[in-house]
Amino acid sequence: MNALSARGAASSALLDPAESVLKARPLRSWEAAQKEAVRVLFAGLHRDWSAEWVPVRETVSMLADVEVVEPEGTLVLAGDEVASWSFAEAPRRAGASLPDSLPRSARDASQAALQALADRMFAFDLATSATAPVAPAVAPAVVRAAWADWLQRLGKLLGGFALQMQPPKGAPGTSVPSDPWSGVLCVRWNWCGGVWSLGLPHAVVTALLGSQATKKAVPAAPAQRLPKARLDQALAGERVALRVMLDGVELNLGQLQELRLDDVIPLQHLLDAPALVIGTDGTPVCRGWLGQSDGRIAIELAVQATPNPNTHPLKEKTP
Repeated sequence: MNALSARGAASSALLDPAESVLKARPLRSWEAAQKEAVRVLFAGLHRDWSAEWVPVRETVSMLADVEVVEPEGTLVLAGDEVASWSFAEAPRRAGASLPDSLPRSARDASQAALQALADRMFAFDLATSATAPVAPAVAPAVVRAAWADWLQRLGKLLGGFALQMQPPKGAPGTSVPSDPWSGVLCVRWNWCGGVWSLGLPHAVVTALLGSQATKKAVPAAPAQRLPKARLDQALAGERVALRVMLDGVELNLGQLQELRLDDVIPLQHLLDAPALVIGTDGTPVCRGWLGQSDGRIAIELAVQATPNPNTHPLKEKTP
């Protein structure tokens, strides 16, 4: 009798009260309106980032079809307060070969995302350009800047929570939601031809919804968008040739035949008249006054304050 009771207790699936307290977990889920609020946040993030970095094409829409679902235990997370991202390349690029003979599926997800971004922005291969005899310097730098800005925008939206690449299932230190009531949300949308996935633990979703409620309660004034770099720094490496045009002189054939060395030919251009500064294509840029600086002929650029172009600004001043 005692043996049967012992075997029955051992085979029972019920937990005793103490063990139930230790293994109990809160049931967490989100309403459709809350999922929609999360979807709107990441749709706006993708739209703003694409407007600054991704070139507009007629066949590609700037609007992302963002999907917010509960993964129901299929999502691998790095921690309870760590958002995990992953990127799946488009099938058309999955079989492409690499210089190191490794398939794209074996690469780091960030490298796959960088290559997809390079395809979308400039339609070139990062691995091939790195080994080319004359590798392009601008395009890879722009791609990496866009990638860094993308991660920075995600981190800013997460409000201080860590953002890491999604670890593989079974990796040390990872946790897998064991039931559909964990409160974890998975956000997915098309990104540069592939699929971007973002796993959000319950704490991260709570913070996102709280920040959105605060923004709605106290609408902030639209912040002025600053440029990513100063204009003079961005254009420091570009060279533009300018030409200074003076009023010329017309000579007849007889005068040309009588010209000798050391002859002085006066031009029609007056000394106190501004010269015209034009670009190499003949487009007028501005006007300037002839002068000298450090032993060289110089041009003093000035905005014309009067309709008379033959009056130097200094001559307009009355003593």
